[in-house]
Amino acid sequence: MPKLTQGNLNRLPVIAPPLAEQKAIASVLGTLDDMIELNRRMNTTLEAMARALFQSWFVDFDPVRAKRDDRQPGHLDPATAAIFPASFQDSGIGQIPEGWTVGKVSDLARLIRDAINPGDFPIETFDHFSLPAFDNGRIPKVELGSAIMSNKFIVTPNSVLLSKLNPHIPRIWLPDLHASRRSVCSTEFMVACSRPGVSREYLFSLFTSSAFASIYGTLVTGTTGSHQRIRPESVLDMKTVIPSAALIQAFTDIAKPMFDRINRNTEQSRTLAALRDTLLPKLLSGEIRLAC
Repeated sequence: MPKLTQGNLNRLPVIAPPLAEQKAIASVLGTLDDMIELNRRMNTTLEAMARALFQSWFVDFDPVRAKRDDRQPGHLDPATAAIFPASFQDSGIGQIPEGWTVGKVSDLARLIRDAINPGDFPIETFDHFSLPAFDNGRIPKVELGSAIMSNKFIVTPNSVLLSKLNPHIPRIWLPDLHASRRSVCSTEFMVACSRPGVSREYLFSLFTSSAFASIYGTLVTGTTGSHQRIRPESVLDMKTVIPSAALIQAFTDIAKPMFDRINRNTEQSRTLAALRDTLLPKLLSGEIRLAC
């Protein structure tokens, strides 16, 4: 219809199943939606726990302060507590734990700029990490190369994706790579690969920390909200406190199971969403009937 009015809409014929069957359909689809929502809330909680741990250890230096004051660091086993120093030292950015150093993000990560045009592989299936996919639940879209326009960066193992676009909308992604598909991402992401001795879980937690965000947002170029971007070189030059390799490993040992669980939940939600979207038209058309 050239102009769809409410009157015209009200006259459109609709085939609807009986009310009891409608309720049965809603119950099935609602259960799937509830499971997806539960996974989302669980992921939010797990990520908040990892972020709080990073903040306590590497930003607020709580265990170091406790040992300096002759207190037992809270919630730490003796072996982990022993790795933390018991005093502070002066540095160019203020006091930092004794023995730690002030370096740059480039000491912890390097940027991967290897690119590919998926259109050159039209029948190959890719995991496409895009900005819309991030905003829609952080689930990469599975697409044929023929459906992906323009060059994309290759997503490598041990990498974290960090959006260059509009840093006031943080988009930081810890990608879960599929064993049998290549992964690509929008060139609006930086592909930051952790250096030896640095885990991607540590790198992700650094990028999502309040200390990093307070500086990251000041590095923008461009004046309008929709065109503000971060220069990758500016990120690599950012100063950061670097703890001992033993502490990075201790943090990773605690945080990695959390992030692994997040990835499992996300994959399950992707499966549930696909099942829901497949069932919906079949249930509404009567191709699949439910016992009421």
